[in-house]
Amino acid sequence: MNVLKQQELKWPQYQLILFRFLTIYFVLTTAIWTWPALIPGLEFLSRFNTIFYEAYTHFFNDYIYQVKEELVPTRGSGDTSMGWATWYAQLFLSLVGALIWSVLDRKRTHYTWTSLVIRNIVRYYVISVAFGYGIIKVFPLQMPSPSNSYYATDLGHFSGMRFAWNFIGYSEGYEIFSGLMEVLVGVFLLYRRTIILGALLGMGVFANVFLLNISYDIPVKIFSFQLVIACLFIAANNLHRISNFLLFNKQVLPDQSWNIPLKQKGFKVARIVSKVGFIILFFIIPFYDYGTYDTSGGSSNIQPPLEKGFYSIGHFILNGDTIPADTRPDLHWKDFVLDGASRGSIGLVDSSFRVRYGRSYFSMSNPDSINNRLTIKRYSRDTVNIFKGDFTKFDERNFRLSGLYKGRDTIKVELLWDNRDYQLAKKEFNWLLESVP
Repeated sequence: MNVLKQQELKWPQYQLILFRFLTIYFVLTTAIWTWPALIPGLEFLSRFNTIFYEAYTHFFNDYIYQVKEELVPTRGSGDTSMGWATWYAQLFLSLVGALIWSVLDRKRTHYTWTSLVIRNIVRYYVISVAFGYGIIKVFPLQMPSPSNSYYATDLGHFSGMRFAWNFIGYSEGYEIFSGLMEVLVGVFLLYRRTIILGALLGMGVFANVFLLNISYDIPVKIFSFQLVIACLFIAANNLHRISNFLLFNKQVLPDQSWNIPLKQKGFKVARIVSKVGFIILFFIIPFYDYGTYDTSGGSSNIQPPLEKGFYSIGHFILNGDTIPADTRPDLHWKDFVLDGASRGSIGLVDSSFRVRYGRSYFSMSNPDSINNRLTIKRYSRDTVNIFKGDFTKFDERNFRLSGLYKGRDTIKVELLWDNRDYQLAKKEFNWLLESVP
């Protein structure tokens, strides 16, 4: 039945209360008032949303549940104390708001039109997320292929998240498939005839993501759980039809609950225009941007002074003293690995670098192969140099670095080409396997 005929139905009391709760919850979590900020030139609108979220999050955290005295902002991780405090505040506001709404609007028998509006808001919210996360996997960029530095890292140093990231990124085919499934969720949800299929597929896809996040301690647990709930909400008004079809082998009629009998031409045109604009904003533009994204790890016109790969360490001289590897592992570099034209890592734990998984990562800035000059920094945008000096080639693939180290020490290091043969780096595929590898 269409929306007009649904108005004749009376909702049970539990459904009215649950709908009020979910309406407030999804309005808060989807933040529909920030959607215009995605349009170029209107980015400043998101600042007001940040102020709003921080205000009620800190209020409830300070006076009610106190997740943590000092909340850590959600930068990179969505599961920081700020993320959990915000989610608790949203649940609290939704519950209190639903109770107040139920008292003030207790004579209401249904929310048919409001339900249609909220379901469409949640529907397009899921579409935008599915396109965004799907496209970045299709190229694939979200989980990059393991780098040389990862191959040189002892397995036990990896976190659960990085272990899962490398597992997915190892196979571009699997990552692309995962992205295509998410994109399909968005495509199916775009069209009214396939909304149920999109919601069911979305529940499966995002439930898998949620389980990965829970199982491997990946810090987007709250967000992925909300996507599962959102897909369930979209499909909720068809649960009886789904159960009749899949479980009880009963005949079901076509779903008309998303159809609005608007005969005016202006409404139809507005709907088409808005949907086309949404597709351009959330699909076409990201698809183009990711398609032209440079994945080389550095500018294509930069010729790396050192060959990408693995180098063992020969003589290591610090301030004129030769440092043996077995006596000062806190100073002596274990190895030197280049992942690309402008990045790499050193087998050392030193906070002057970016320490991750038992290695020190760096960026090479302005490599000069003509004058044999090299600068190493923590990040490419940093103004402070960790190393600045010369490199000289004394063999076919071997080099010496010499210069100022950490702004106070002199250093001379021999980098000896190490032709490491990692089985994992070969990425072999065999239809015929006579034994377990």
